[in-house]
Amino acid sequence: MNLDLLNGVGPLVLLVVADVILLGLLGYPLVVGYPDDQGDGNALVLLPKPKLPAYWRVPAFVVLFLALFVGYHSVRGNLSPDLAYASLVARITASVIHAPAEINGALAGFTLGLRFLVVGTIIGLAVFGRGNLPRRVLIAGHAVLYLFAMAFFDATLICVEIVAGVPVSPTTLFGNFAAVLVAVLVMARLQYANYALPRPSLVPFVARPRWGDALILIGVTVSSMVICLTGVLILYEWADPRWRPALALLLPLPFAGGTFLLRSAMLAALNAATAAPEPPVDTVQPPIDVIIPAYNEEEVIEETLAAIDVAAGRYGGSVNIILLNDGSTDATRPLAEAAMASFLHARGRVVDGKHGGKSETLNAALALATSDIVVRIDADTIIGEWSLYYTPRWFKDPEIGLVEPMCFPRTGRWSVFPRLRLFEELKQFGINHRTMQTVDGVNVVPGVFTAFRRDLAVRLGGFTVGMNGEDGDFTLRCSRLGYRSWMDPKIIVYEDVPPTYPEIREQRVRWSRAVHHNQARHGPYRAGVATPKVWFNQFQQFFKSTFAPARLVLPFYLALTAVFIGSQRSVIVIFMGSFLLAEMAFLVLQAVAATGYRQARHLGWVVLWPLWHEFLMVFAVEAWLSMPARPLGLHGTRPPVISEAVIH
Repeated sequence: MNLDLLNGVGPLVLLVVADVILLGLLGYPLVVGYPDDQGDGNALVLLPKPKLPAYWRVPAFVVLFLALFVGYHSVRGNLSPDLAYASLVARITASVIHAPAEINGALAGFTLGLRFLVVGTIIGLAVFGRGNLPRRVLIAGHAVLYLFAMAFFDATLICVEIVAGVPVSPTTLFGNFAAVLVAVLVMARLQYANYALPRPSLVPFVARPRWGDALILIGVTVSSMVICLTGVLILYEWADPRWRPALALLLPLPFAGGTFLLRSAMLAALNAATAAPEPPVDTVQPPIDVIIPAYNEEEVIEETLAAIDVAAGRYGGSVNIILLNDGSTDATRPLAEAAMASFLHARGRVVDGKHGGKSETLNAALALATSDIVVRIDADTIIGEWSLYYTPRWFKDPEIGLVEPMCFPRTGRWSVFPRLRLFEELKQFGINHRTMQTVDGVNVVPGVFTAFRRDLAVRLGGFTVGMNGEDGDFTLRCSRLGYRSWMDPKIIVYEDVPPTYPEIREQRVRWSRAVHHNQARHGPYRAGVATPKVWFNQFQQFFKSTFAPARLVLPFYLALTAVFIGSQRSVIVIFMGSFLLAEMAFLVLQAVAATGYRQARHLGWVVLWPLWHEFLMVFAVEAWLSMPARPLGLHGTRPPVISEAVIH
């Protein structure tokens, strides 16, 4: 460590203070309260209505990014953005240390790289997102804020590299990791400071310290990160020095994917070695109430109810079905009544309600339930014949509040979307939920089939009305009261998947928006650190959704980088080859999962997964563009008065 290079303690302290102030400026909107949500903070959210963006907006967002990229690379000489930014970083660094040759060396060949990816993304959101002109200007200002903050952070990294001899300058792999982390923070700030989001949950946190869960999750995550980072660093060191700037840009992606796979494998091995035997099924089964919200479900309601009756026969106990007709305008009610009249094992009734949305309908049905165990089922979901038989046994554990199934898509109607949904479910339920539940890390028990304790739901005030993702919100609120969830692969259900693009688009935009709604309600920086559900899995999901606009344009960024920077073409080609290898690894993983869950006959559809993955990015960006921005005028922010919950 060469402290003699410092201009003095004062400049160093000022740089550190500037870094801390900038971090505070970036993080402050994430914790401050905004008056967007005029609900009660419990089970009522009152927000302006979201709006599905026009089809042309995401393509226009990409085209604008490409135009900005071309303009960025077209400016040469003293006006070059790379040169201007590097000069600013050099000036900040020179105010702290006196080492002009070393500073110039650390910035040699510098390009904005990922920093421009973030800047272009923010400008695209400002242009094509919702909001009046002053609000769009504030959103675009985050691009300047990001560059300004990164200039100070990059200067700090150069000081550390020169004084301490640690290779962390902006052009290194670590420098790009830092740029990504700050980018996610800025994107989150942009969202919370400008868009209408739910207020934090006021459900009291009942502390049930489960240090074992936290320690295991932290241990396996850190271990997997260390292993993957070691591999990434080895590749970086072995590479030709000419390739390293491009590798510093690209290697964070395989690092993230490798970490997920290793963590899942470690948790699976740990679960296999330590899991307690499954609880036995009682000879006398407790009564179960099944609540079903239904709105215009004439095509499937008979099949849904018939499947429940069969499951009730396998179960052997009392099964009472409460179907809440949510103001249907088709033949849902008479068809449901006819189906219930032919029941052999279950009992059922149809109750009429107004068209108030799924959560309000669920709450009306919940108010009529009397059994200790309640199962909510979507009206277009077909449950397996043993689903009810295996459900109650898990509630013998007083800490389990929710039980979830293994989900598969219904594939009766021909459409590509159910086949592609299968591979999501194999990964989400078959791998992620089965491994993460061992450390209480499952943040969403799906609404297609959720078994729960009735008294727990009553304590929570039912399902939250007026937001997207009421099933995830219900799961996270249950965790605040100290309950965990469990998935039983013997409980099998088949969910309906929208068969057309407009329908799947509407669903997925809603699901993506739900991630942001639930993070606003339960983020650890807003509602407190509860369980791994919140501080790990929900946060990780939010991390991906927040960075989704940048991830969407990343392939275009790489392609244009190969065009404008010839020295990096070979590295980008290698990266694309690595991407294909990663997809092959995913195929192997899916083949194992599909075989294990007896779904191998659909495996051929996995070749479309890369294309489907890009569409998921499109839907995630459309969720950004659908959220209402706060109105901004000469007198500041004046949110409109919301008196009724929006039906989502």
